Amino acid sequence: MLACLLSFVIGFLSLSIEILWIRIFTYANHSLPQAFSFVLTFYLIGIALGAALGKRFCQSSTNLWAISGVALTIASVFDLLSPWIYTEIVNLPHQLIGSALLILISSLLKAIVFPIAHHLGTLDNKRNIGQKISKVYVSNIFGSTLGPLVMGFVLLSFFTTQQCFAICAAMVFMTGMLCLSTQIRAAYLILCSACAIYVLFTAWAINPNLLIASLSARGMKIHRIVENQYGVITTYFASDKGGDIVTGGNVYDGRTNLDPIINSNKINRVIILSALQEHPANILLVGLSIGTWLKLINTFPGVKNIDVVEINPGYLQAIKDYPDHASALSDPRVKLYIDDGRRWLKMHSDKKYDLIIMNTTHYWRAYSSNLLSREFVSILRQHMNKNAVLSYNTTDSPDAFKTATTLFKHAYLYQNFVIAADFDWRIKLHEKNAENKLAKLQLNGKRLFPTNSESLIRSFLQHQTYAISEIERIYSYFDRDIKIITDRNLLTEYKYGKNL
Repeated sequence: MLACLLSFVIGFLSLSIEILWIRIFTYANHSLPQAFSFVLTFYLIGIALGAALGKRFCQSSTNLWAISGVALTIASVFDLLSPWIYTEIVNLPHQLIGSALLILISSLLKAIVFPIAHHLGTLDNKRNIGQKISKVYVSNIFGSTLGPLVMGFVLLSFFTTQQCFAICAAMVFMTGMLCLSTQIRAAYLILCSACAIYVLFTAWAINPNLLIASLSARGMKIHRIVENQYGVITTYFASDKGGDIVTGGNVYDGRTNLDPIINSNKINRVIILSALQEHPANILLVGLSIGTWLKLINTFPGVKNIDVVEINPGYLQAIKDYPDHASALSDPRVKLYIDDGRRWLKMHSDKKYDLIIMNTTHYWRAYSSNLLSREFVSILRQHMNKNAVLSYNTTDSPDAFKTATTLFKHAYLYQNFVIAADFDWRIKLHEKNAENKLAKLQLNGKRLFPTNSESLIRSFLQHQTYAISEIERIYSYFDRDIKIITDRNLLTEYKYGKNL
């Protein structure tokens, strides 16, 4: 029975800590898609090496409970310290080698106990060995299945990554003490446990966001860190007048600037959308972020309803620091839905919109194809009224632009925004009343553009736009074919994305 329990706990903790390593490694490496496979590869290598080492102990020693206890005690110390070691090496030239070793050792130390648990499960009775081994193995599978579920959906919903490492280290330590209890006097175990609890409590209580802060952008003052099961949101105090900086998964996600004169976050891309339609009554915004775009959309005349779909509720915490932005959510026309954009659209097939804006992330991030693929843009098109407009940030991916052109007759590039419709929306930017529309926009009861801003408004409206043929001609000089993004080819993440 104890062998089955040991096998269950080892599976549970091994997979739980793997989830935590995926989180910090992915965060430190800017949410690149290769991060998951990197951690998984070296975690599996560690499991294999640890199991091989455990087999040797089974063949050469009879004091297996003591070996298990020592291995797990060492593992608990390593699980507590290794994330902090990682923060020290993350910016070194060969950080991937150090990262691989830390991940490998973390899994190896616990994997030593896996074959030992099987061996211990068959020591008391040599009969029905197959049945006993299967029970130990099933226990491990249950633990391995529950670990990611409990860590991903429960613990990370209530605790920070740093605290979760401390929780796991404490559980590994207690399991080690349980193994040693058959060999060492209780008094020593109590003393060791008291010291360990003190260390773990310190790691738990003192600045619970310190681990993530240590992996965040250097040289920038952190305003707030929000951690939950969906990821990590970090806001930074701005060193200029361009508004605070927001990152999601350690990748730039926007700024809080609302001033078109400063325009540090290129809000002109959103503002000019107000000139493309007379009265965009129904608007869909996919991705809330810190709420800058929503606040600007609220200024558009004729708007009756704005549906906002955001997958990460953590932004609702971050937005509280910016009353101007938070007030946009209080607008009675705004309805906020915390959900995945694709799933929400499929569940609300009857919804139709005059303007759809996607606050997309960098094209090379993991899962970015979910928003940039032809399949998802097709879903968006099904939710568009006649003469509706779709706009989203390509983040300078020519493939994202070309994908839109395969579905819309008039898809053109405005800076790095693709604006797509079934009519030539560029004509609207040059109409006589376009300047007047932008000049009349009001933010918090005041004009968005100060007086004498005619030249600025004109520069926004007259900014050069590009057709796909022009972009293809530019890229042909670099022998780079521009292709269509699909759910299956994952072009932006792998073929044309960044590498570790």
